Formats: sequence, structure tokens, C-alpha cells
Amino acid sequence: MKAKISNSYIQGKINAPLSKSLGIRLIFLSLLTKVALHVSQELSDDLLVARNSVNALKEGKDYVYLRGSATTLRMFIPIALALGKRIKIDGDETLRRRPLSAIIKALRSAKFSSNSLPLIIEGKLENETEIEGWESSQYISGLIYAYHMIGGGKIKIIPPISSRSYIEMTVDLFNRLGSDVKFEGNEIYVNPKPLRSYEGEIPGDYALASFYALASLLTKGKVEILGLYDPPDYFGDHNIVEIISKMGAKSYYLNSWIVEATDEYLPIKININDVPDLAISIATLSAIANGNSEIQGVERLKIKESDRISTIISTLSEFGVKARYVSSSIIIEGKKREEIKRGRIICPADHRIAMMSGVLSLVNGGEVDNAECVNKSNPLFWQDLIKLGGKISLE
Repeated sequence: MKAKISNSYIQGKINAPLSKSLGIRLIFLSLLTKVALHVSQELSDDLLVARNSVNALKEGKDYVYLRGSATTLRMFIPIALALGKRIKIDGDETLRRRPLSAIIKALRSAKFSSNSLPLIIEGKLENETEIEGWESSQYISGLIYAYHMIGGGKIKIIPPISSRSYIEMTVDLFNRLGSDVKFEGNEIYVNPKPLRSYEGEIPGDYALASFYALASLLTKGKVEILGLYDPPDYFGDHNIVEIISKMGAKSYYLNSWIVEATDEYLPIKININDVPDLAISIATLSAIANGNSEIQGVERLKIKESDRISTIISTLSEFGVKARYVSSSIIIEGKKREEIKRGRIICPADHRIAMMSGVLSLVNGGEVDNAECVNKSNPLFWQDLIKLGGKISLE
């Protein structure tokens, strides 16, 4: 599918996309307690994969196909071992490229038939795991689930810890439902308690919703985004509300997220190691900031759906914005809004790059080929932009 986009004005109210991170965690939670999810939107590909993987475990299947969902893969491995499963795991080409070295090295009592997908896993978990924290926080979230299944355990994380906020999200979810998980320094202690059931909606996703916010900021509009969870105390994706405000936009949360454009946006210097999914959102607004922005701590972006260091820079270049990689940082030279060029992007199997391209195209036009790649996290992306005033044709 191709999205052809013309200069637009984005305004109105819209529901936030369903949270990929919380949705997957709630789906896996159904292995431990009763979970009833009320879904009012079409599920993204990653949420469907998570649901299918949990069903495979419940039904005792010996094979699971995870498409491109790295979150599901990384959480699935320790959970399957905790359940005593011998199972073959495979995925699409993007998932086959994802490294698994940290979890293979950490799980000494498990057997892995390969260092990458497809592979067969079998074995057991020890009651203490030491794991490198640089590769993915999702292994650690999966271990928290796994230790609830086998009666408890300890996780020692070898620094540096990337995406720490997603570990905090998992700890917070379990503790809110009655368990006892302590995250102290680089160690996590899982002392399982009976979990309350969960019934309700999958909350909205701040990182995905940020593209609607950005669409309004780049087109001098205003939006209200509904259905998001109240921002927790730890630093996470929800801090995009504050980050956009620091860059000069009117942005605040009061039961919903209100975003309104201003005449000028400020450059920013920020480390995104704890919130890597915000890198593309920050880069998008940096494109029209008055000065040079520096996004630090970007090394892990190389092992996302695409090499996001490369694809962020090449996408910005396509729209006439200079960017470069220097010493673990992306430097972006902001331009005036009217200087943004018409661009054309072929989605590199990366949903967030497609969203970035779509938002930049709203300024002076553009095209996104393979536009359906947004289905990985938000199948309503293009339709929602159209509802907000986007002049977009899908062919």
C-alpha cells in the first residue's frame, strides 16, 4: 500500500493507539491470573502475536511463529522455560536478525539449538539469573513473569541497563496487582503473592500517540488524545508529554493529553537510553526546532526493526533535514517549517519510521510506500490522521 500525503492541518480529538508494551504484558499475565481485556480497537500485529503465543503455551503446542514481535520473543523465552516447555520458535526476517546472546548466556540450565531464530528451546530456570542489561530489558520482564511461575527468584542485571523504564513498567504492574517485586539498584527480587484479576481496557500508548501530537505541532494545529493511562512516577514513554513541552509546544496531561502548536520549537539535548522508542518522535520535532538537537544514548537503536540510527538520518535527509551520527548521538540541524521538502520513503519494515515519514509529509507533501508496515503497532494510524484532517490517499 502507498500513502500519498498533501499539506494538511491536523486538529481534533482522537483515541490513543493501544499500548503495545502494556498490552503484551497483560496478555502474558493471563498465564498467572484471570485477565479480561475489553478491546474497542483493532489489535496490532504485535498484540495478535502475543495472544497467539500465550494460546500456544496454554494448548501445549511445540511450535510458535512470532512474526516480527521482539517484545513477545524476549519475554516468551524465559516464560516457556518456566513452564517446562520444549518448543520451536520462529519469526520473520526482522526477528531472525535480532540478537539473542544475552539470554542464551544467562540461562545456563537451558538448551538453545541456535544463536538466532529459528531455534528450539528446552531446559529449566535456576532460581537466580545474572544477565547483561545492554541488549534488552524485555528478557528481564520475561524473567519476572517466569519467577512468578516457579515460586520466586532473583535477577542480577549487569550494567549498563537499557530501557530501564520498561522493567519499571513490569514491576509496577505486578505490584499493583498484589505481588511483591523489588527493583533495587541492579537487582530484582521476585517474591510472588496471589495476583488480583485484571478486567478493563488496554491503556493507550504514549509513544505511538506522540505521532498524532507531532502531526499537530508540525502543521500548526491542536489535538486532544484520549485513553492514555495516568503518568506514573518513573521515567518512561509518558515523559514525551514533558519533553515536547520543553521543546516549546503547549503540551500537558489532564485526564487526556492536550497538545497545541506554537510559533517556534526549541532544540533539545536528551539521553534516550531508558526510552529508546521515543527517539524517532523526538527526532521528528527536532526537524523544525530552531537549532541543533542532540539525541544521546542511541546505540541500541541499531538492533530495532531497522537500524534506526541509519533510518532516522536517511529519513530526515529525504525531507531536507541534515542529521549525523557522532559518538553515540544523533545530531539534527533543525530547519524552518516551510523549508521541509516533499519526501518519499519506502518503509524499511519499521512502523515508527513510516509514522515519522507520514508526519513529516503533512508539512509539504510526501509518499510512504509499504505504508501498511504501521500495522505492527497501530493499524489505525493512517485512518486516524485522516480523521484529524490529514489529506491522505491510500492506494
